[in-house]
Amino acid sequence: MQSHVHRQLGLTSAEALTALHTQLASTLEQFKRKRRAEDTWQTAWRRSFLHHSVRWSSLHWPSALLMLLCAMALLGCHTLLHPHSDGTALVGGCSLLLLLLVGLVAMAQSQWVKREEIPRRLQAILCTIQDYLRHPQSDWTQGCVELFCQPSPAVSLQWTYRDGHLVNLPVILLVEGDIIALRPGAEAPTELIGIQEEEHVVLSHGDVFSHLSSPPSLLDSESPRLHHLLQPQLFRVTKTPAVDSVQRCLDLLERGLAPLVLVVLLLLNLARYLLGAPGVGPLPVILLQLPVNGVLPLLPMAFPLLWLQVSLYGEVWVLNQLGAQPQGWREVWSLTCRTFIAVLCGRSPALCHTASLLHSLGSVTVLCCVDKQGVLSWPSPNPEKVLFFSRSLKHRSSEKIAGIDPEQFTQQPSSPSQGAGVLELLSLSLGRGTDTRVEFDDSHWHRHNSSLRPLGLALQLATCDPGVVAMLWHQSDHLTHAALLKSRPQCQPVCPPWGLYELARVLGFRSSAQEPYQQRMSVATYALPTMPCAQDVALWQSQPVSMRKQPFSHTMGLLMQDNRSGLLQLFSYGSADIVLGACTEFWDGEELQPLIDSDRKKVLDFYQRSCMVGHCLAMSFKPILDSQDPEIDGKCVELTHNPHLETTESTGEDKEEHHTGPQDLLHSLRQHMFLGLVSSQYQARPDMIRLITGLDSACIRFVYFSAEEEVKSKAFAEKMGLETGWNCHISLQSDHFPLDPESLEENETQEGRDQGGEECHLGEEKRQVERTATRALDSEGACLFRDLNRAKLPKGIENVRPHLKNIDNVPLLVPLFTDCTSQTMCEMVQVMQEYGEVVCCLGSCQNINNNAVFLQSDVSIALEPLLPSCCWTSPDKPAPLASQSHCTSFSPAHLSSALCVLPCTVHLGPQDNTAIIRLIEQARHTTAGIRRCFLFLLQCQLSLVLIQILACVCQLPPPLGTSDVLFLSCLYFPLISVSLLGKPSDSTIMKVPTGKNLHFLPKKTQRFFVLYFLVKFGLTVCTYVTCFGFILHGFCLEINHKDDSLCHPVPLLMNSSDSSPDWFGKHSDGLALAQKVIAFFILLNAMCTSVSHVHRSVPMWKQSPFSNRYWCAVLITVPILNVSIAMGSRLLWHDPTPHIFFITDITVATWLLGFLWLLPLICINEGIKLHEIRMKVRYQKRQKLQFDTKLGMNSPF
Repeated sequence: MQSHVHRQLGLTSAEALTALHTQLASTLEQFKRKRRAEDTWQTAWRRSFLHHSVRWSSLHWPSALLMLLCAMALLGCHTLLHPHSDGTALVGGCSLLLLLLVGLVAMAQSQWVKREEIPRRLQAILCTIQDYLRHPQSDWTQGCVELFCQPSPAVSLQWTYRDGHLVNLPVILLVEGDIIALRPGAEAPTELIGIQEEEHVVLSHGDVFSHLSSPPSLLDSESPRLHHLLQPQLFRVTKTPAVDSVQRCLDLLERGLAPLVLVVLLLLNLARYLLGAPGVGPLPVILLQLPVNGVLPLLPMAFPLLWLQVSLYGEVWVLNQLGAQPQGWREVWSLTCRTFIAVLCGRSPALCHTASLLHSLGSVTVLCCVDKQGVLSWPSPNPEKVLFFSRSLKHRSSEKIAGIDPEQFTQQPSSPSQGAGVLELLSLSLGRGTDTRVEFDDSHWHRHNSSLRPLGLALQLATCDPGVVAMLWHQSDHLTHAALLKSRPQCQPVCPPWGLYELARVLGFRSSAQEPYQQRMSVATYALPTMPCAQDVALWQSQPVSMRKQPFSHTMGLLMQDNRSGLLQLFSYGSADIVLGACTEFWDGEELQPLIDSDRKKVLDFYQRSCMVGHCLAMSFKPILDSQDPEIDGKCVELTHNPHLETTESTGEDKEEHHTGPQDLLHSLRQHMFLGLVSSQYQARPDMIRLITGLDSACIRFVYFSAEEEVKSKAFAEKMGLETGWNCHISLQSDHFPLDPESLEENETQEGRDQGGEECHLGEEKRQVERTATRALDSEGACLFRDLNRAKLPKGIENVRPHLKNIDNVPLLVPLFTDCTSQTMCEMVQVMQEYGEVVCCLGSCQNINNNAVFLQSDVSIALEPLLPSCCWTSPDKPAPLASQSHCTSFSPAHLSSALCVLPCTVHLGPQDNTAIIRLIEQARHTTAGIRRCFLFLLQCQLSLVLIQILACVCQLPPPLGTSDVLFLSCLYFPLISVSLLGKPSDSTIMKVPTGKNLHFLPKKTQRFFVLYFLVKFGLTVCTYVTCFGFILHGFCLEINHKDDSLCHPVPLLMNSSDSSPDWFGKHSDGLALAQKVIAFFILLNAMCTSVSHVHRSVPMWKQSPFSNRYWCAVLITVPILNVSIAMGSRLLWHDPTPHIFFITDITVATWLLGFLWLLPLICINEGIKLHEIRMKVRYQKRQKLQFDTKLGMNSPF
């Protein structure tokens, strides 16, 4: 193929990489310039973390403004009271300003890392290319896949001339100026222009270049037409594919309670001041400090920094699941610190800021897979059934496969002679483990060895010789071009017998078996299908979305010479109709037997059913006694008759009279011996089946987006264990086609009338019209189509949203979408997200078409696909593309993978798909801990607000000082809350659904939260307000020794401020001491309440809270820290006043009430938790029942 091409055609590797580096760097620079140019103050404000519409931010401008106002109010209060201020307002105001500044810096740093994460990943790729260009290697293209390796949709490859050689280059590495060889029937990988004589031809991405030969003469329309095989056409690349991919990734980046509390406290304190209520301080305290103290717990003082640190902690623990698990605690600590710093600085291999692995996987509800070969299945189809003739009449197959009853093959002998051959059906299955070796299910298959040996030899010769595979590839390209662009209706593409070398290995053939044979010639034949008549179209053919491409009628022949005997032998491979049309006899293991019509019908039945769900190959053999004309080598014959009808209506001698043309070729196409049929299908990988099973137990819906038609998609989905019932799949192919059948017929007629040859390209897919099936399929095959989509489900992506809006939500529950394209997959993922689903996309890291769906998903995981192995290189086990590269550090596979996974959150190896379950489990455990942590923190903060409002209503002084509120809100409560994350992993976390992504909490959930909060914290607040009153009452008795009536609790609330103690003046020491004691009680309440939050789903007596070691440590540390800080602050701000109060002045009743209340508090919390557990279990059972309810359970059939 390369002989007619100049050695230096195309670019060198250095030139191509330089061009790629230049264009990607230019794209990145243009993006930065565009961002700077468009970054006006309006756009910068809308993208800023302070804007209220930015959901990922935890600090918006209303909260920041309120914090600033509170800080100014405290500083103003200190200024107005100076020099009589005790300094707490000054410290509180400065602390608020510091917390605001820290929060702003933390959120700004997070936004900057999020903004630069993808550009930094791209910059790392550019640096890698630049480093290679400084030290280039001469054999860089040696890391490419072999030229004639089996193609895979999961690996985007293109024949390209690099360094003067034709190599199989990843599509994303193509650059402007590259010369590619576009195979017949292949789609253009990017924008192309023809070279040499075809400079006028311009192709866009997805166009198919059509080679149209001259029309045949109408006078000779009944004769076979002999023509040359089409050659790959040379084109020049005019647009670099990586630029569009990178541009899409960069464009991804462009992409009231507190005020109410403040007003309420301000009005209450103002009313108290105007009415002269007791316990009221100076006007600046009333109007500034007390309302600020009440609203401080609702402000995000420490929340932004706490949220970022906890989220980073979760990301680190999730990422640590990807690598090998360290053993010692020092190794764990070292790994955690390194990963934490990498995530904090944006140098992590995962996109932790752009698409959080923690929060997305922790709440994922749908995991969709968009690639099949090498990801969900083994990269090559595995032989599954072998149909052949055998002389033995004793063996009977006990299986029914694809609707074929094996008994019908053995009821009657094929000819009247005694002991004539019968049809046998043997099945094969994959062996245990992770390899692709197959074995016969029947342990006595050796009795048919004489019948199977010729078939095994035919497969060995066709699959294990690079030269033969190249020729078969060349023939299949030509036949695919005819099947897709010349046939009406379109037929399935033709492919060489991939993966069938395993059957030859099972039959005992080794690599040395083909050494005595040498290829001499090759020839291909095909017959175009005819348009069906209206009266012949069955009912199941009327639905356009369910239309199935029929197998293309063809054969590929190889003329082999046995060097030992010098004999010529012609082996034919192809469709059953053409092969049977050329066969007059079959080999039964001992002798030749005539092939009769009933046997032909059985073989055709098996072939048609096998082609519905997979691939099927028919093989025949003929010894050639005469020498052949060399001119027929490499030719293709278009048959103008129906081979099946001719075979059934005429004998071999009659057929000779119907043919005209080269006699050698015609004679070689007749009187073959039938060897057998081999059906093959793609088998699901065991580790992917385990992944799907794990997802199902975790109530995560697995969705398979298949590019194939419904029948084949359903067959493979069943192998993965997916539900494929009557209403369990939807075709995303639109009902509207660009051409109708009448215009197709007119165009076909016009093509026959045009004079001369022309070449054109087809930018859009022609409408598929079903071929009429054989009568053998009318009875049983039609039922396969009747069950395809009997449910009232939408057909076409444009009908999914109306169905969800007006009918039901079944489209969100089906596990299979067929006839998918990249655009329809993106649209369906967007529909899922609109209805609250959190979507994780799983796909190949070598497929350039996955870029768009990766960007659309909430989180995307790229897997390294397995590459099909070649019989002559590594037939034992398929390997990933990167591992087959000779350049392990920088190869085409590594570079293309890095560019394709640019928008992916994480990139996994081929054997790391089982790590997905570990990632989800760790993410769920951490997000559940974070949810539990901040729910507890919110309740504690609200309790601080509630106790201050209640004290204000009861006409009491503030029970908490500014410093107490700050320490509780910013230190003690966050420490206790974060310690809840140390809970050991829960084994049941992967057995419950996570729920959908809701923008607003349901009102029922809000009502339950308010009710439980009032029960758990309302009684506590009332108790501690009573304790606060008792303390003040005791201090009042110390002040008024002579008139105890002034200190009675009821008169205390009713007396005027003139007769009450001056709590903000000379008696301020007593108020400060009382506030420290109440703060200590509130801290004890939070510690005791946290006992029920350590294990939210298990009662305390079933699982001890002391299993959380971090919580135990915090439980010891926090009270000591609180007492120490309280004593230090009392000594630091102690002013000499006439009345000094001591802790001994507090009555015993106050201590008893404060401490003894903790015992019923724990019981109340446990009782509420038991009720919550029952409600949660009931809800989870209902959700689990809904998830486990199969769509097909209500089938009307």
